Amino acid sequence: MNIRPAVLSGLVAVAVLFSGCSNVARIARGKPLKNLSVNQIIEGYQSNAPEWDWLGMKLDVQVKGAGQSDSFKASVRLARDSAIWMSISPALGVEVARILLTPDTVMFISKIPGNKFYYAGDYEALSDWADTPLSFKDVQSILTGQPMGLDAGVDKFISRVDGQQYALIGKYKRRVKRLVGVNDNSLEPEDSLNIQLPMRRYERLKSRAEDEDLLIKRHWFDGLTFDPLRDQFDDLYYQRSLTLERGGFEETEVGRFPRACAILIGTVDEEIEMNWEVMRRRFGRAYDFPFGIPEGYERRTGF
Repeated sequence: MNIRPAVLSGLVAVAVLFSGCSNVARIARGKPLKNLSVNQIIEGYQSNAPEWDWLGMKLDVQVKGAGQSDSFKASVRLARDSAIWMSISPALGVEVARILLTPDTVMFISKIPGNKFYYAGDYEALSDWADTPLSFKDVQSILTGQPMGLDAGVDKFISRVDGQQYALIGKYKRRVKRLVGVNDNSLEPEDSLNIQLPMRRYERLKSRAEDEDLLIKRHWFDGLTFDPLRDQFDDLYYQRSLTLERGGFEETEVGRFPRACAILIGTVDEEIEMNWEVMRRRFGRAYDFPFGIPEGYERRTGF
């Protein structure tokens, strides 16, 4: 019997909706969530994922790292999949930086007295500054509160129930199993991934691996709404981690969006944490993206 793709997609959506309803009753009775497949979890998320073309936001941001903390306001404008514009100001409201991102270009201006410069180039400098690889789609996902780097067509996952959440754990290659001493089927969602090889053996293994071979991806979703609550990336090649957390999801005219987000980047030497709250949000307005380089600004090759 042949089933048309559209019919099959509809059946999956109905099954996911039914699972969400049954989970309400299960949680009320103190029972665990119903087990779902990877495809069912992703379908549950996609059924509530926001659909937008233009988005404007006002953010209240706090940054902590290297024993210091700072806060600032950010005005953000996005044209989906084509441009991201940001204006950054401290509490007094005087702009100190402006950013314009396109899928292949990064433009940045620092207006800080004594440190006035601009950068125009690719994403390598931005990735170096963040100490983690970043692309245009990564930044867009981070700002809009959507799962970062979730590509079910490329990555392979296994699904787990983690309390009142669903977790997708990326399947990893044999090299990772040798490093952490456990395979992905035995890995629980919250297990830490520490390297268990002696340093000399680790260096030999690293020299024969690509960086993507030693990257573990994990994604968490709310068990009822399928809101994307957390992403975690453990980079065993560079010995660093990136965690994204989202909360305060609310219904909007284009779908569910988080009110608060956080990023934690951990390396061997330090941790950097950034938290922000969405103070105002607007959809559907076609924005412009003003960006001019003031006369006399020095051009640099990094931030």
